[in-house]
Amino acid sequence: MLKIISLYQLSSKLTVANSLDDIYDTIVDALRKILKLNSFAILIKKGDELIAVRRHGIRKPNSPLKLNGKGITVASFKARKTIYVPDVTKDDRYVESNPDTKSELCVPLKFGNEVIGVINVESAEYDAFTEEDRRILEIFASMVAAAIKNVEYKCRLASSEKKYRSIFENAVEGIYRIDENGKVVEVNPSIEKLFGYSEEELKKMDLSRLYKDPRRRKDFIKRVKRDGFVKNYEVEYVRKDGKIIIGNEFAILVKEGKKEYIDGIIHDITELKKAIRESEFYNSLLRHDIANKLQIIYGYLEIVYEEVEGETKEMVKLALNSAKSAMKLIENVRKLRKLKTKKKHEIELGKMIEEIMHEYEKEMKDKGIEAIYNGKDVVMHANDFLKEAISNIIWNAIVHSKANRIKVWMESNGDIKIFIEDDGIGIPDEIKDRLFEMGVKGEKSKGTGLGLYIAKKIVEEHGGRIEVSNAKDGGTIFKVIIPNK
Repeated sequence: MLKIISLYQLSSKLTVANSLDDIYDTIVDALRKILKLNSFAILIKKGDELIAVRRHGIRKPNSPLKLNGKGITVASFKARKTIYVPDVTKDDRYVESNPDTKSELCVPLKFGNEVIGVINVESAEYDAFTEEDRRILEIFASMVAAAIKNVEYKCRLASSEKKYRSIFENAVEGIYRIDENGKVVEVNPSIEKLFGYSEEELKKMDLSRLYKDPRRRKDFIKRVKRDGFVKNYEVEYVRKDGKIIIGNEFAILVKEGKKEYIDGIIHDITELKKAIRESEFYNSLLRHDIANKLQIIYGYLEIVYEEVEGETKEMVKLALNSAKSAMKLIENVRKLRKLKTKKKHEIELGKMIEEIMHEYEKEMKDKGIEAIYNGKDVVMHANDFLKEAISNIIWNAIVHSKANRIKVWMESNGDIKIFIEDDGIGIPDEIKDRLFEMGVKGEKSKGTGLGLYIAKKIVEEHGGRIEVSNAKDGGTIFKVIIPNK
């Protein structure tokens, strides 16, 4: 949450930046605040090269970084997508720029269909960056690209009022100018859309009417005139239709000759605030109220199940299964939230696999599945969720593969590799590429689509990855690869 807030605060600086140097300095500030890193570089495309406009901990290359050359940064630019390498020693694209670097995250700066550069961050730790880090850096990169383009446009405004007018009219953010008496001089269409009033209506009205608490208007004007600017000023406004919206405002005092104006930008953060509140509410609801009530329902159903017969018993059994499925879903959500806080300890992998196979022994016997497994005497540092990941993959094979045989084995030459192979029907082509995405499941599956997603998140938390491929004689092979460190 703190990372998102920091990111949002920095976005205001980008929006009003007047030079590329301002933007680059803001990027540096942001990277140091929101990411755990050792070195970074901001690279901008110049001709057929990527030029570092800011860097820290990364030495200057001996030769230009050509777009047709080697490097993870170049690969990210050319592929137009984020590339994360948790262990650079295992990626032949890596070009050493810091001998301490162990993991690298590259995010392209994209504006529309144009890629204008790359933000490259590196860490001296293996697998240092999380999925949250990636998403936040991608959001920030989008802001940066827009800000860079915005500055480029600003540089041309001096000789082109038409271009200025285009930016003003088409900006997503609400932009306004008021005079020293607090009256509207000019607003862009986004302001009209935000408040529901036309520009002419706004020019005639007392702007304190836009505030849920009119006293905040006086406070706002006082701050701008006292300090020369106001930033991240959060206000509840009242639209023309009576709806309450939340804005984050940035304004500066401008002097033109003997006249003073206040120029400002308003970001509508209503949906952001709503999403944060709803997220907190639903997480609390899942953790407490719903989970507790389901447990009570399940307990009563178990009592009823023992007391009834025939068709009623079958109906109660279906209800029990539904309640159990709902409790499993809530537990999965809990696991995702707790994943990063779970401490690691020594785990005997062979023993872990043996326990999983014994747990599913009855299910496999009922389906006529032969279980073949062996566990080497391998010990690694992992958290208890690793068992959940392997268990989810094996259970997926039991339930969905229609296999006659499931084989599990390990290799430990360098990285630890755990193989789960079945001789079943294989994975449908339409979901194979999306198999580990949240909610993806087969057409006839009654599950939540979270099992393999959770498995992937757990393995990634251990610095590993999951690969899936077709087995030689039909069926599917899942390969879990985890660095042995």
